[in-house]
Amino acid sequence: MINEVLVDVVRGIIAAVGSLDHVYRAALQANRVIPSLAVVVGHVDLQSGSVSFVSDAPELISDELAERLAARAEEHPLIEYWASGSGDAEDVVAISDLVEADDFTASEFYQACYAGTGIRDELRVPIPATSGTTSALIFCRAEPGFTDKEREHARLIGTVVAGCEGPSREIEALKEGRFTQSRLRAHGLTVREAEIFALLAEGRRSQRVANELGISIRTVEKHTQSVYRQLGVTSRAEAMSLLINEPVNLAKLS
Repeated sequence: MINEVLVDVVRGIIAAVGSLDHVYRAALQANRVIPSLAVVVGHVDLQSGSVSFVSDAPELISDELAERLAARAEEHPLIEYWASGSGDAEDVVAISDLVEADDFTASEFYQACYAGTGIRDELRVPIPATSGTTSALIFCRAEPGFTDKEREHARLIGTVVAGCEGPSREIEALKEGRFTQSRLRAHGLTVREAEIFALLAEGRRSQRVANELGISIRTVEKHTQSVYRQLGVTSRAEAMSLLINEPVNLAKLS
């Protein structure tokens, strides 16, 4: 039997492609499928330790709470679980899988971070992220335990979010001017190379680029391979990923 609510949530996430923030906020509708005190999409920068997140319960999952958790992250049962090498990076795991609820709420970590929130369990769904960050879809509950069906639905929603991140980053990058000819020229590309790759980055096929510029497809492909060599990549996807994730001062591109 099809879960119509689950389908509706997935459709909402897909419809939000084009804005990472909109994708993450659409994912919060997962509360309709897996009722929780709060649903959170959180991200941790592994180098700086900074935390960013969106939640459907900002009064409960506050910036202050996030800071407390970041400061004592290594004590979190789920963080300890992955840090110990006990589980696979793609595991969907709940705190209640690892420790009894009473032991968790009595712990010094809980009292320092969660006291007063009413949260007694969390289900964490890893979301594959760009290098240097770790992301997850997290369901927070007042009572411990998640069913197998809920875990299955949570994993599906997390997979959809992960699949929507890449296209959304590419669209945002286009809007921000990350594939402009001036920026590409700053990487050492020639005028023609920058012109060709700027069009490819917008989703055009090589033949269409050739037709628009009045050149042969062989010439397009020759210039494209030169672009890859200069950027140190082997494909259009890798080149776009490099440019998407590279810091850029947009003021210099205007």
